[in-house]
Amino acid sequence: MKLLKTMTIGLLMGASQLVMAEDHSAVALEHAHAAVEHGKMGHASILVEHAEAALEHAIKALETAEGEEKAHLEAAVKVLEYSIEHGKMDHADIATPPAEEAIEHIQMSTQSKGSAAAAELEIEDQKETSKSSSSKWPVTGYKKINQ
Repeated sequence: MKLLKTMTIGLLMGASQLVMAEDHSAVALEHAHAAVEHGKMGHASILVEHAEAALEHAIKALETAEGEEKAHLEAAVKVLEYSIEHGKMDHADIATPPAEEAIEHIQMSTQSKGSAAAAELEIEDQKETSKSSSSKWPVTGYKKINQ
């Protein structure tokens, strides 16, 4: 009986972590969209606020991500950092495209979680049509927020 309770609790905790990671991705996506909207209006400081919030949630989603999902979240983190960097320099026009790319990566990370095969096909199509994000934005690694 104790073993059954322990297993049930373990399964519930694992499932709750997956839901929380999905929630972090969803919140990151909302903030990335808001960053793009404000960037297009030339509001660099508000873009930075939303991009920083998106970055924080993307990093939290990374904690439980694996495979393609993790690769896309890592790419989103990199381009969000680049966006924040230029937003802080009041370059809304330069900070907006990487925030748009972050949206694409976050969306692809959530798709890859549900259908890895479909995500791989999309990734192959993108490789044929465009350069990788690492060659587009000159950033490496990511900084953890609130260390």
